[in-house]
Amino acid sequence: MKGQLLKTALILGALSSIVTAEETAFTTAHFSGSGNCTMCHNGMSDQAGNDMSIEKAWSSTMMANSTKDPFWRAKVRTEINRNAHLEEVLNDKCTKCHAPMANTEAKFSGHTVKVFDDGFLNSHNTYHDAALNGVSCTACHQIKDNGTLGTLEGMSGNYEIDGSRTIYGQYSDVFANPMINNVDYTIQHGAHMDQSKMCASCHNLKTPYVDEEGNVLSTTPESEFPEQMPYSEWEHSDYKDKQSCQECHMKKVDGVPISTRPRWIEPKNGFAQHIFVGGNKLLLDILDKNKAALDVTSNNFTATIAKSDEMLKGAASIELLNHSLQNGTLEITLKINSTTGHKLPTSFPSRRAFIHLKVTDQSGNTVFESGKINSNGSIVGVDADSDRSSYEPHYDLITSADQVQVYESIMQNNLGEVTYTLLRGMNYLKDNRILPAGFNKATAHSDIKVHGNANSDSNFVGGSDTITYRISGLTDTQYAIDTELLYQTLAYSWAQDLFSDDSSEVAAFKGMFESSTMKTSQIASAHTTVSGSGTTPTLPECSDGLDNDGDGLVDMEDAGCSDLNDNDEYNAPPAAKACSDGIDNDNDGLIDMDDTGCSDTDDDDESNPATPTVVLSEGFENGLGNWIVTGNGTLWTTHTNDPYEGVYSAYVNRTRADRPTYMERAIDLSGYSDATMTYHRRLKGLDSADDFSAEYYDGSWHYLEHLGSNNENGDYVAKTHSIPTTATKIRFMCETSGKGEKCYVDTLQIIAE
Repeated sequence: MKGQLLKTALILGALSSIVTAEETAFTTAHFSGSGNCTMCHNGMSDQAGNDMSIEKAWSSTMMANSTKDPFWRAKVRTEINRNAHLEEVLNDKCTKCHAPMANTEAKFSGHTVKVFDDGFLNSHNTYHDAALNGVSCTACHQIKDNGTLGTLEGMSGNYEIDGSRTIYGQYSDVFANPMINNVDYTIQHGAHMDQSKMCASCHNLKTPYVDEEGNVLSTTPESEFPEQMPYSEWEHSDYKDKQSCQECHMKKVDGVPISTRPRWIEPKNGFAQHIFVGGNKLLLDILDKNKAALDVTSNNFTATIAKSDEMLKGAASIELLNHSLQNGTLEITLKINSTTGHKLPTSFPSRRAFIHLKVTDQSGNTVFESGKINSNGSIVGVDADSDRSSYEPHYDLITSADQVQVYESIMQNNLGEVTYTLLRGMNYLKDNRILPAGFNKATAHSDIKVHGNANSDSNFVGGSDTITYRISGLTDTQYAIDTELLYQTLAYSWAQDLFSDDSSEVAAFKGMFESSTMKTSQIASAHTTVSGSGTTPTLPECSDGLDNDGDGLVDMEDAGCSDLNDNDEYNAPPAAKACSDGIDNDNDGLIDMDDTGCSDTDDDDESNPATPTVVLSEGFENGLGNWIVTGNGTLWTTHTNDPYEGVYSAYVNRTRADRPTYMERAIDLSGYSDATMTYHRRLKGLDSADDFSAEYYDGSWHYLEHLGSNNENGDYVAKTHSIPTTATKIRFMCETSGKGEKCYVDTLQIIAE
């Protein structure tokens, strides 16, 4: 078989002879590719003639394309880049469930488990076919019910597949010989194939977490970070006794023969369709639109995307409980009702749902809008979308357009900061994802508890969230209210954090993501109109027909009015300037233009000499602006990590050895005779291989200071340097080689006389 030949080739080191394309009809010691299942399990139909083909339905799911998923590839690459010393851990953890056959087979053979470079995604790797076949037929159907399914021990990819070549199925009365004869597997009944605990093997995932230096802080499986826990959420809900995972995600149909061979097989009831439908329209669209680039072969995505849209629209509803308009204040109370068996949105923390509510007047003008979506996927008013170090809180009452109800989980690192790096996730700052019915947040285990304001919100309960919008200052007597619950697989802030990595996997995914039209999907919507009493608008003083300042002039006849919207009719005479007020303001015996301190009659400072001029003041609060960044490795940027003053500082972290980065800008000191430059800088972790410098340019570069070799490590240091007025540029240089070695610059100022 092909898999055995590939294994022999790897052992002999003859990599150049290995084929370069995915082959779905591969076989290995334990697994058989999906292509080998099509002879009997495609071409099936129910009694109404509907196509029930197993492999066809599966081929366009996220399960089938779990290793072709470009978001997964990009995220794994960034996690490795950020904690390269844990690459082995990441390779194993991420392939247990995204490439289970390759992971399992490689371990059985004593070979390396690896994703990139010469790893599973390389077409010359022995396990390439098994990897690209994703979560395939003989992976799931060989998982044993060994007593650990549904427990912590059996979660996070810790399923058991032995060498018995036993296939477990949902039916007990099956004819085993065709499978034995054709693919050398023996089928037997496995009750666990119909039970939610089977799904917990991969869909409950706990991961280790590290500190800012890359040290692993978690010590036991119990203490690891609960990255995805839908099984535990389901188990803590009413759905545990009503509906399994399979009943929702593998819709059952009666009257389906489970194989086309032998032809006399009787139809069976309760056949679980292998559609594995979820809500991930974004990635399904990307897989469909980029088949050649991602080695995707299925042509069934249109049907799967339609089923995903149907599932999303059945995940929740919006109920308008009450609304009123009194004295210009509109109040709307709505309720989000979940019909989902786990938190919504589920699993991976990049996902978010949010409420978009818009109020329009009788002319169609928007008078209030919360949750407006931009074309790039960002949401107007959401804190995280403008500043990734922050996040939008949970609300019970919304009164302004920059408040948005976002249902999401926000990861927290060991320093209490927002993080988008999975290995830095220690806890959640916020988790207000909509709870399934019956979920008691007071008794929930720490792995699935509610975090943030929602925990104390009495209107945020199992199965629903009730939220009120209060909008004031409305003048009309009737308004239309449109509200919708929207969903995103990849939140804007998550995307921007990912795109900050310069790897080829990230660049590839970025292009695919930005061209997708399915970044945002609608779950539910509601519409109503409300009538009542508006406010009487108060006109500005300059258009109210009154002489407000008592000078005999009304509205625009008054010199105090600049336009009709001006609300101050008073026109105060301008105060005389110091250089034209007839007073010796600086007590030097000279008045007004006789004083050498006066440049003209509008000069308001008689003192001499004039106050030194601030030529440049830079706190980096609005980015790098006019600074030009050059160099290699990690470049200078602005960051909220430990500024000296304000929110941001200029910052660079680990440029890597022999890769200096420069931050440079032009200055103009012409006309001055003396200049001084001050700034605060902090150097953290610099050793003998590292450098920092501040320099000026007047035809050639000159050091103001040049440090390295463990100098000045620790807190911010204030620096003051005289610079010649012939200088035309300044710059800062940082070169660091190790993790955690950083340079900061803040509160820069140049003063000249």
